[in-house]
Amino acid sequence: MLADDDLPVGGHRLLEVDNRVYVPRLTSIRMIITASDVLHSWAVPSFGIKLDACPGRLNQVGLYVKRSGVFYGQCSELCGLNHSFMPIAVKSVSLSDFEA
Repeated sequence: MLADDDLPVGGHRLLEVDNRVYVPRLTSIRMIITASDVLHSWAVPSFGIKLDACPGRLNQVGLYVKRSGVFYGQCSELCGLNHSFMPIAVKSVSLSDFEA
């Protein structure tokens, strides 16, 4: 998560991250989700996805993004001290931009 001092003008406080997940639009994607420490939950409401990330397990979900843009979510599991500070930002781009 970006600190308030690093937040760009118009950025979303508590949702902006320093490294976004980039996905190609109009392409079928299989996401594999796991955790290394405790239970987490990868949730992006705009995609209709909420999938638990369990240590030692691989969970998968299909994703097909129809439009470009930035989509925000958060960990929705009570996973520890900084649970409320685990944002997710996914940016959907064209296939050619994704390959570049």
